[in-house]
Amino acid sequence: MAKQNEKHELASDAQICPRCSAPEVRKSILHSRDGLLHKLAYRPYRCRACHLRYWEVSPVKVVFYTILIGPALVLSILWLLTTDRFASETSAEAKQISTDNIEPVKEDGATELQMGLRYVIGDGVVKSPKEAASWFEKAANHGSAEGQYRYGLALQEGRGVLQDYKASFQWLEKAAQQGHPQAQYSYGQLYRAGIGVEVDRARAYLWFNLAAAQGVGEAASARDSLVWQLEPNQVSAMQAEARRLSQAIAVKASENTK
Repeated sequence: MAKQNEKHELASDAQICPRCSAPEVRKSILHSRDGLLHKLAYRPYRCRACHLRYWEVSPVKVVFYTILIGPALVLSILWLLTTDRFASETSAEAKQISTDNIEPVKEDGATELQMGLRYVIGDGVVKSPKEAASWFEKAANHGSAEGQYRYGLALQEGRGVLQDYKASFQWLEKAAQQGHPQAQYSYGQLYRAGIGVEVDRARAYLWFNLAAAQGVGEAASARDSLVWQLEPNQVSAMQAEARRLSQAIAVKASENTK
């Protein structure tokens, strides 16, 4: 009976060994080492004559998994398309809402600076470098040292506004002369690198010295690296100028607080 079943199985499959062309081919079992693709879409066979194990496409498996996976794949694609569209529409709507819901802002540097910072971090509004730069410019024009510093950096980096080294130099200068530590350091960097102005290592030393006196660690390192590139009389002159500027800035700050 076993031999009859075996002959029937061999005859129904009608397989011929691709190596030795022997008709004595039977179905093989799946092994754990077999690849996933073979398991899903192929059927294993083994030749009894030469013991070759080979694979043939299984139409039944292909049809089964196509029916099973096909609709899920289509639904996934549709879901992704719908999600992208929804996200795009939501983003546009959020931008409109964030703009409409902003209350009128007082025309003073401190308030305008805060608006710019909100657009930098997305605090209640959609992040926007362009809007941030616009508010920093307003704050800068109203005398805010932080606004001047941030607008100067935006101009230097071309972030939310057209890159303009000369304008960046002018705004950082205003902030530095008000005693803003980071602005003094950035201003010194412009002199050292010749960005928006001719290279002037002595002036770079001056502003690095002022920033370092206010605790900017990078400024101290930058200042000390320039000492050996200057003549002793240049160093002495810039140190005297630093003392003068520091006193003038302190006096002006004291007057503004009265």
